[in-house]
Amino acid sequence: MREVAGAIHLHSCYSDGSGTLREITAAAARAGIDFLILTDHDTLRPAADGWQGWRDGVLVVVGAEITCSDRSHVVALGATDVETLRQKPLRRVLFDLANQGAVAIVAHAHPAHVMGYPLKAGELLDWEVPGFAGVELWSFMHDICNGLTPWRIPSFLQTWRRRIGGPHPDTIAHWDRITQNRRFAALGALDNHAVAMPVLGTRILPYEDVFRTLRTHVFCDRWSGGPEDADRVVDAIRRGRCFMALDLEADARGFRFEAERDGERLWMGEQHLWQGPTTLRVHSPVRAQLVLLHDGRRACVAEASALEHRAEEPGVYRVEARIDGRPWVYTNPIYLRPGRVADE
Repeated sequence: MREVAGAIHLHSCYSDGSGTLREITAAAARAGIDFLILTDHDTLRPAADGWQGWRDGVLVVVGAEITCSDRSHVVALGATDVETLRQKPLRRVLFDLANQGAVAIVAHAHPAHVMGYPLKAGELLDWEVPGFAGVELWSFMHDICNGLTPWRIPSFLQTWRRRIGGPHPDTIAHWDRITQNRRFAALGALDNHAVAMPVLGTRILPYEDVFRTLRTHVFCDRWSGGPEDADRVVDAIRRGRCFMALDLEADARGFRFEAERDGERLWMGEQHLWQGPTTLRVHSPVRAQLVLLHDGRRACVAEASALEHRAEEPGVYRVEARIDGRPWVYTNPIYLRPGRVADE
């Protein structure tokens, strides 16, 4: 199993971002990430222009952010047509994406509010609409920009690290409720535009800076260094075989959450029938507060670099980790279903 760490939800000059793809891939290479997922608004033109694949030693995956008629936003991965879906009703968008074999993700479910107004239109809470595969559990720019006012931007550029709070609690609670019934993947997203500020002679969070913050660590069965790796990343995200980490706090490569029963190894994102007591293990590359949650409630806590817990009952198990009280890692669950495996 290969672990790769990347940046998800980025905008370029193909829509309302400030950077060219050459600038973005070079910044990604300097930041040391393995892949990036581009999600320009309502377009797949970067793929048509040949940008999907390996550039500067970084895998570029071309997705899109679709604007629906109800002002909802959907991140689509693996789609073949998004231009005709712009301003269509949400259910129609999800239906068409399913027919394309694409993966639909809830975008910035709880957007930042600036001067009392949502930064993005259409706060999307209707996640139960058929067709969604997961949610941007932690949307980084919406996290740090919440409550921002335009006249505070100069100080924000210097102090944005202090504003990091982690996923919105309501987003986590809603996600936990949904996972009780079906697999629902969670990922970390940047929603980075690197907005240019000509008056200040700078950008709001340049690409390289933000690539060093929130990353999604994905586990792929194979990693060949070829163009097919793009499909492998998307499939692993769909299956929830990933965790998100604020690598700005500490490099999370090597963090693991696994289960074992009768010699069988169970991975994040996998659903299994409950067959009796199961050993859950967490390994961290650094000492942290490790919290094992069972159906959204704390089951075990340790201030350590490892945690082991014997699960005595079925449920949805996942892990959160904090360093000195600050949010660091959020994993996808291991699903141990009581007598059935939920529909995909």
